Amino acid sequence: MGIKPSVSVTESFLDLDMNNQCYINCPVLKTVYEWHLNDEYTSALKKAERFRLYYEELYRKRHWLIKILFRSNATIKDSVYAFIKGYLDYIDKSEDINTWKEILNKLKFASENEDSKSVVSAYTCSQKFGEIIKKDMARNTFHEFTLYCTSLNCTVLACTQDGIQAFLAIMFHPSLDKFVCEGHFTVYRGAVIDDLKLLEGYKNGSIIITTTFLSTSTNPNVSNMFKDRNFNNPNEISVSCTYLLHNHRHTALNISSISAFSIEGEILLYPYVPFRIILFEKHLEQKQINVVLEEIG
Repeated sequence: MGIKPSVSVTESFLDLDMNNQCYINCPVLKTVYEWHLNDEYTSALKKAERFRLYYEELYRKRHWLIKILFRSNATIKDSVYAFIKGYLDYIDKSEDINTWKEILNKLKFASENEDSKSVVSAYTCSQKFGEIIKKDMARNTFHEFTLYCTSLNCTVLACTQDGIQAFLAIMFHPSLDKFVCEGHFTVYRGAVIDDLKLLEGYKNGSIIITTTFLSTSTNPNVSNMFKDRNFNNPNEISVSCTYLLHNHRHTALNISSISAFSIEGEILLYPYVPFRIILFEKHLEQKQINVVLEEIG
């Protein structure tokens, strides 16, 4: 559920030599992509809603003829195909072959049965698999939001955008609506970082939007499992994040019943959700950072 950027994961092919390359002004190699910071309140909301509307519009009611052409009865099958052929086929699967077989089998079942729940289950099978998707999704958002790239002028987007968009289309499918969280409640997320750049711009009152899926839990004890530092690495810092959710939108999915690790009680936060930081505490001597974020409408 937690994220440990310091732990190497199976890489996609573009990580070999083009982690952040594009054909326009590209900053020095960037290794941390979890958040996109917005300076203005209205800017955060507008950007978040623009990206979310794209996926929600995929499933709005259409004229019967357009529905036939759109193949709305096969959207999961088509999206799974695009995700595999345009993304997964380029990922090195030489490590943990059995887990990758399980993931591909779940995706095959999802395709054959138009079953979005099997895609979610596949996503939770392996922390490595989830980290690959989240990393590329956050990197794509950084290039689109901050560098104003397109797939025509950016190697990163050209390599991963189509596959990531296919995955997002599945995760916004109406068949998952019954798992969408409602009401007001609190979730927790633990992390270990060794690069304070991840928290650049974090301060009380800052407005940010999530750029990727984030795994959280309603149980703080579960999140604590993912913030244990490696004491052999003096740079590692434990991060405790508390999210106050109001579910103004498709904010989160309760995937505890379909996750491969149901005991974690996982609540999966969607990308493009705006939050305000209402508490940011750094205790660097104790190697601990505490952040409280509240969803804004």
